[in-house]
Amino acid sequence: MNQRAVAACLLVLLSPLAMAGEPPQKATAPADPAATRAKLQALRGQEKQEDAQVRQLKARVDTLESDSQSARQALEERDRKIAELQRQLEAKQGH
Repeated sequence: MNQRAVAACLLVLLSPLAMAGEPPQKATAPADPAATRAKLQALRGQEKQEDAQVRQLKARVDTLESDSQSARQALEERDRKIAELQRQLEAKQGH
């Protein structure tokens, strides 16, 4: 490679590093403070709505977990009764 090509490659490779050191450009000021406030209020309303949905979903998950635990306990109890009845039946058949 000649020196110009090497220099061009170095410029391309180093340009992101040079730009990273630059301070970010200032954002333009909002044109209408009332519009900004309205947007902020809308976002806060959306946030409250999403929070309420999250709370509802958490409550639903808690209910489902409780129902699942109750069903599991009922199945375990039924399995214990079945096992006991099988033992009793085998004991009677053995005599």
